[in-house]
Amino acid sequence: MKTKITRNIYMAGLLAAAFSMGSASISYAQSADAKAEKYASVLQQIADVKLSIAQKEAYLASQKAEIASLRDQIKSVGATKKTVTPMLAEMVKAIEAEIASDLPFKQGERYARLDDLREAIDDAGVSPGEKMRKALNLYDIEVGYGNSVSAYAGNHPVQESAGARVTACEANQEASDCGLTDEMRKDMASGATISDLKDRLADGAYLHYGRLSFIYVQHDSSEAWRYDRTAGDNGDGGWVQLKGADIQNARRSVRIARGESAPGVITAPFVAQ
Repeated sequence: MKTKITRNIYMAGLLAAAFSMGSASISYAQSADAKAEKYASVLQQIADVKLSIAQKEAYLASQKAEIASLRDQIKSVGATKKTVTPMLAEMVKAIEAEIASDLPFKQGERYARLDDLREAIDDAGVSPGEKMRKALNLYDIEVGYGNSVSAYAGNHPVQESAGARVTACEANQEASDCGLTDEMRKDMASGATISDLKDRLADGAYLHYGRLSFIYVQHDSSEAWRYDRTAGDNGDGGWVQLKGADIQNARRSVRIARGESAPGVITAPFVAQ
């Protein structure tokens, strides 16, 4: 009996020792896993810090390069001004020569834009870039004239009594030389005067077809004129009167250009150069 009890106690001791050793093994394994995870986390943090540092160094390098570029640009401002000013002067001369040799359409506004450019060039407060922008914009406008058709009001190009229509209206509003439109009559019925309508009482209308043709049509279509570069006493340009169907074609072209008639093919009398 004592032998059996002793054996059981011995077996229990063995089991307890085995259980204790197993628990210690599990605890050790868990501790190792935790340390490995912590080590991996530290390595990841180190990698993230290195990446952040590399990105900041790259950003700082780009900023240093930009600062160096700006310094070089600042140093070259003086040289740029010296280069741009003569160039702008040549551009102004070229534009002025083009306007002078071109068909004489919209000369008032074209020369006004040129004067504005001259003022900007002479203004020390305007930057070289802004001066160049104005010059290029003027070039664009002048180039655009060669690809467009437009009509605008104006007085007779030949008669010394340019502005005769206003004079006729002031003398007699019912005269044919006055030629008040229905819209003008409505405005006058509302209180407008001939003086108020002066801007709308031009002798006729001008029409330019790009740089191919430039014509004038009297407000009542009684006459029309074409500018001829080869006409004039010295062959330096002048106005030639149109006749017959050319007058009606010119009048129709003016109405189309103004949007008063449906779009269609328009004809332009011109002399081949």
